[in-house]
Amino acid sequence: MGYDGAVRAAGLVVMLAAAACAREPAEAVCPALVAGDLVVTEVRGPQVPEDASGAWIELYNASGGPIDLLGIRVRFRSLQDAKAAGIPILVRRSLAAAARSYTVLGLFDDADPPPHVDYGFLGDFSAHERAWVDQGAVEVETCGALIDHAPYDLLPDKGTHSLGGAPDANRNDLPASWCTDATQVGATFPGTPRSQNIRCP
Repeated sequence: MGYDGAVRAAGLVVMLAAAACAREPAEAVCPALVAGDLVVTEVRGPQVPEDASGAWIELYNASGGPIDLLGIRVRFRSLQDAKAAGIPILVRRSLAAAARSYTVLGLFDDADPPPHVDYGFLGDFSAHERAWVDQGAVEVETCGALIDHAPYDLLPDKGTHSLGGAPDANRNDLPASWCTDATQVGATFPGTPRSQNIRCP
């Protein structure tokens, strides 16, 4: 190909690229939250034996107003490797959280979550081919800002790791604020998804 042909071909590539990118890239969606607006209040890890309630985390809206959780990132970190990036999940659709409400994000397909789960993050979690972190922390972020950090020790395999008392982002940093909710319902230990937790001793 001669010089003129090469120039024409290059121009065609540029024109096609411009046509393919006619719209500006979508801006990142980031809820306008500050530290403490969302509080991790309950964590249910894998159960032994497995049951239909599955693994999930619960977030409390302490902001004083309604929030759309679209765009928040939740990260599961291992305490053994604090420098690792952990397992990030992203809320990828509109998800309304009323003031003082509890929202459950679960290890389910978001196309068909069970009634106690508001959003399923199976797709993001499975992409990392990692098991649920038994000893670690749950972090909530928006636009790179940390909203809450809730560490936990070994999760119960019957019941949930439950924050007792008033949901508060400072209280959930303290191990003494948490207890195991091993309340049995039939053959399962469902915890209290989407509702107030039990009172810890």
